[in-house]
Amino acid sequence: MMNLLLVDDQTSVLEGMLNGVDFESLGYTKVYTAVNAADAIKICEENSIMVLVTDIEMPGQSGIELNEYLSHRFPSIIRIVMTSHSKISYAQSSLRLGCFDFIMQPSPYEAIAQILKRATEAWNLNFNNRRLIEYGALFKSNSNEFLAKAVENLYVGTNDEVEESMELLNKAGYSFTMDSLIHLFWVDVHTYTRKEPDYPSQRYLIRTLNDFVPILVDTDSQNYFIVMTPFRMFSIFIIDSNRNLLSVEKERINKFFLSLQQKFGNESLTLYFSNPVKYRNILEEIHCANKCIGNNVSGKPGIFNTSAAKSPDVPTDASKSINYKYWDSMLRSGQYSMLKNDIQLHLDRNILDKPNSLELLRRTHQHIVNLFLIYFYENNIEVSSIFSKDFTYQDCMDSFSNINAVMQTVDFLIGVSKNSKKAERTEDDYVSRVKNYIINHYNSELSVKEIANSVHLNPEYLTRIFKKETGIPLKDYIIECRISTAKDLLVNSSLSVSTIASEVGYHNFSYFAYLFKKLEQVTPREYRNRFGTQSSQERLQD
Repeated sequence: MMNLLLVDDQTSVLEGMLNGVDFESLGYTKVYTAVNAADAIKICEENSIMVLVTDIEMPGQSGIELNEYLSHRFPSIIRIVMTSHSKISYAQSSLRLGCFDFIMQPSPYEAIAQILKRATEAWNLNFNNRRLIEYGALFKSNSNEFLAKAVENLYVGTNDEVEESMELLNKAGYSFTMDSLIHLFWVDVHTYTRKEPDYPSQRYLIRTLNDFVPILVDTDSQNYFIVMTPFRMFSIFIIDSNRNLLSVEKERINKFFLSLQQKFGNESLTLYFSNPVKYRNILEEIHCANKCIGNNVSGKPGIFNTSAAKSPDVPTDASKSINYKYWDSMLRSGQYSMLKNDIQLHLDRNILDKPNSLELLRRTHQHIVNLFLIYFYENNIEVSSIFSKDFTYQDCMDSFSNINAVMQTVDFLIGVSKNSKKAERTEDDYVSRVKNYIINHYNSELSVKEIANSVHLNPEYLTRIFKKETGIPLKDYIIECRISTAKDLLVNSSLSVSTIASEVGYHNFSYFAYLFKKLEQVTPREYRNRFGTQSSQERLQD
């Protein structure tokens, strides 16, 4: 969108240009007008002006002064001045201020249109140049992120997106075509890939890999770049636009790997590489490499040729060798160590080093997670409450990429199972302690708060777990305990009913009688008469 500003103190000149020039055909979508420099400056401040045409001789600030101000305040505006033949020196002054051109008045509208057309072309050229400079600066400061975005589609995209990625990489300075040969390497720094404690930074790893790439190839004659893949491995793209790239010698690959091991010290590394492939076929090569990388479910260090590992898919049946009933019985009986050891043994015997180990591991992982989720459901363990930001539900579902990740999930799920068992035992212990406290203090002024304080629990939590364990509310249990003691005293003692009421904690006899009848369907005296063994004389004393 091109905006134009015309400035002249003579409105007739402005109206003449508005009617005589087809601004729309020249690429201008909006044309502003001003009759003095002050109005022109205000319009420039409030609107995005690309081209300005101004008269030189105006009352107040002249066109020269306006140009000088705008050259500092809005340097991107293309400025054109209008002057008469007698004032040619003004035009020369304007050019020294960086004006684009000048219009000699009077001048035919066709000539004005030609100058404005060239101004449009100049603006577009300058804009594109500025954008390229900005893109270059942006790429320079964020090269890793830019390259990662460019190759992301190679891992998850389509054939159409392969060409888009190539065009994007070409713009970034990596010149090649769809028929150029590409040699791919993947470096798996295990602590980084698995986000283990104190793993090295991405920038450090890329910088280190850059230092050692010359061991692999002649960087003076071959282009390359390094980028982190969506799977947190580092991929080295070696490009040969001459279409004669040969496989890197085995000695160079070994030296590269050993150099990285020495540099990273105790870090565990795996290096994968492919044979050279045309860029147009890169999706298939990456797909095969991903299968090879994925099937290394034990995270075995070393060097692997992903092209040599190509093999037909193998039928998968992950459940044949698993005794799920045995695992389920161990889980339900709390034999957690045996369960963990048996799962580990199964993974080592039946999945490790199989040609389709990733698929086998994925299906086994699915069975393991389902085993625990069913157990949690049947034991009223709220699944959404067991996860946190440190280990989310999605982390659990996605942890099938390697054996270590699966076993970490097993450890997590076993930990949840242990804690739930412990919580159940703890709640039962609390309830037993509360019952003992009530029995020992039934004749005092008991309150839920007092009872909760005796076992160091929150009153609301205590009432919740008490009802969960006993099936009745805590207050009802206190009443039942008191009435049960009162029944015993009514039958086996000679105490008066009012004294018994006081003995069991009720100093309001009417309230005691009300509660007793509500529970036993008879009054305290009727209960004594029916079940008691006292003498008539003793009953009369009541």
